[in-house]
Amino acid sequence: MGTFYSREFILFARKAVTSSEFSLDDLPGSGRRMDLVARCIANALWVSRALRRDSCIHVVAYGKPSPPLTISFYGDKLRGVNVDERNIASWIKKIIGEQATNPGITKRKIGFEDLIRELTNQGKNFYILHEKGKDIREIEIKERPVFILGDHIGLPKKLEKFVERFDAEKISLGKVSYLSSQCIAILHYELDRKKF
Repeated sequence: MGTFYSREFILFARKAVTSSEFSLDDLPGSGRRMDLVARCIANALWVSRALRRDSCIHVVAYGKPSPPLTISFYGDKLRGVNVDERNIASWIKKIIGEQATNPGITKRKIGFEDLIRELTNQGKNFYILHEKGKDIREIEIKERPVFILGDHIGLPKKLEKFVERFDAEKISLGKVSYLSSQCIAILHYELDRKKF
């Protein structure tokens, strides 16, 4: 059934670079938005002075030069990574360029659909963050949840419909549009309140 994580996230990153050729001094550079990717990873895996050992995040990158690429960060296995954006991005750079390894970070040449199929076979339940979804406070989150969200551009309709084939439920965090990284933090907050 795969490793149990009480909270799992998928970030569809349409512009995120798929090579190690990006500058740590300019993470938003050329629209690649590696700053956004790093912030989402930080919010998925850290609380004050601690890692969320029961959480993981998969970043599915579709930017140049060789998409797709899925980079996964696992809270229970992560070693030597700090919470700041630059440090997280430096680890992404090293992992993509195969200059280092970390038991809590993997990279694979698989795309969004293959990742969804893989997680389906592990018995996961999918929730798509959507402004027109059901309020998260009005639904009961099932065990083994995977929360899916897009980057600053959003999740393509085609992929949204693909996930819906696997009984995905659309959920909303309210009427305000938040940044992707903020959505992850709010999801954790709501689940922490429910003692999920």
